[in-house]
Amino acid sequence: MHLPSVTIPRSRDEWKSALSTSDGETKSSQWINKDLAPTPEVARTWSWISLTSYWWGNAFNASQWSNGASLVAVGLTWWQALIACMLANTISSTVALALGRPGARYHIGYPVLARCVFGMYGHLFFVWIRAVVAIIWFGVQSYFGSQLLSVMLRCIFGESWWLMSNHLPASAGITSRDLLAFFLFWMIEMPFLAVHPSKIKFLFAVESILCPLACIGVFAWCVHYGGGLSIDSVSATVPVTGSALGWGMLNGINSCLGVTSALLVNQPDLTRYTRRPKDAGWRQAFSIFASKTLIFFFGIGATAAVQAKFGEAYWNQWDLLNAVLDRFWGPGARAGVFFASVGFSLSVLGVNIGCNAIPFGADVTGLLPRVFKIVRGQLFCGIISLAIVPWKLLTSGAGFITFLGSYNIFIAPICGIIITDYYLIKKGNIHVPSLFQPAVGALYYYTRGWNIKALVCWVCAATFGIPGLIGSYHHTWVGSAATKIYEMGWIITFFAASALYYGVNMALPAQVMPKGYSSTTVSEKSFESFAVTDGYLDGDAIVTFLALSVHDGMTGSGDSAASQEVVEKV
Repeated sequence: MHLPSVTIPRSRDEWKSALSTSDGETKSSQWINKDLAPTPEVARTWSWISLTSYWWGNAFNASQWSNGASLVAVGLTWWQALIACMLANTISSTVALALGRPGARYHIGYPVLARCVFGMYGHLFFVWIRAVVAIIWFGVQSYFGSQLLSVMLRCIFGESWWLMSNHLPASAGITSRDLLAFFLFWMIEMPFLAVHPSKIKFLFAVESILCPLACIGVFAWCVHYGGGLSIDSVSATVPVTGSALGWGMLNGINSCLGVTSALLVNQPDLTRYTRRPKDAGWRQAFSIFASKTLIFFFGIGATAAVQAKFGEAYWNQWDLLNAVLDRFWGPGARAGVFFASVGFSLSVLGVNIGCNAIPFGADVTGLLPRVFKIVRGQLFCGIISLAIVPWKLLTSGAGFITFLGSYNIFIAPICGIIITDYYLIKKGNIHVPSLFQPAVGALYYYTRGWNIKALVCWVCAATFGIPGLIGSYHHTWVGSAATKIYEMGWIITFFAASALYYGVNMALPAQVMPKGYSSTTVSEKSFESFAVTDGYLDGDAIVTFLALSVHDGMTGSGDSAASQEVVEKV
């Protein structure tokens, strides 16, 4: 057998050529490469079924299943927790619908969309913020997947796996067995990270079928074995009342939004691949609400149904499945638990790819287009996620809820500003060629590449939650008012950023039409009038990886000259 020869770069120029994202005669720059350019029609392969299956498959995962534990831990009854979940899902589905539309209309991802909001240089900071969140969640979800893989290996190898000797100290927070499972699951994930987002929709289609079936099967068994659905058994020992109940509900809404917060900003990175704008419409929003509400109920219901007979509330999927094996060890139980674990772990795999790896790949592509393409970024996300220590974040219900809410105050204002900018300030009008023009006087260059109005509004909104964030880890450092504000951090920072940004733009109106165009060419006051021609105006050149259009009279800066060839007039 002859193996293909591999040429190892030796000189500096050969290494630069190997690492470059340029392709043949095409040249990438710090502003564009193939994955940053608007998605060509041939790559728009996602339908509404693709997006719906994405949400259905990803909803039935470990973090959604166990989220009820965090809400009960702060004193809510099961039905109060369910109401908080439904309110949060209503908000998240609405925000996802709003954030997905720009990607579907103009076929651009979040890193490029952020340019028109935060500026040609300012967007880099806000892309970096989301990239950090994606890394954290990739590590956390990998840990969830490894716990489910450990259950599968127990079903196969029995006590030889389960009673494996531990050679790690207690301070490590993990055993040798679980650490091995973590690396095994990580290695399973890596090949999937090498698939481009436009081709990964089939994985979501498979998991949208198998993952709900696994959840329904476990839920049905728990209810049957427990003799009915006694959800009241999982209520808090000392339920909260009065004003404490109100704050507890807001805290619950905040934590539920924390689970999906990063996913909301990710929307343009997925909807840019849709065939038609309506594919990212109401059916997607309904699937978000329905799937996330259903899995929340399944998690609480399954835990409650078997709590009386098991003598303990098992909130995590892997703890519940291991408890089943402890009590019913045998061929039937091992087979059933194995297939349930496969379904649950498949959901974790889909979550990590669709919600963490793809967005991170898009982010680092926006940050370093000369080095990264989306697939490279996905693989890089998997590698650096090894530096995360997720088991340290998940030691208790209270610790988990703190982790979920900690980055809300930074992500929610971004959502609010982007939505306000697109729907209220620019009326859905984005000039696509200007998204790739880092020139003084260009439409989205603003002040030295920064939209100062957006930056100030984001800082002001995030400041509302920072004292409470500090207090969540050091309770004596801040007053109760700051803590309460933090408990509704997503809501207050989202609406604060939206209101501030809208008010500032009413006082200092934003420019919507590029210089050199008359408003009679196309109405900048009509909603999404630019979208009729995919964001191009008369005389524009189409932006592709082969050439980046620059409107007559504008010149780029920096190294953008390599991408300033006009190829085709609209």
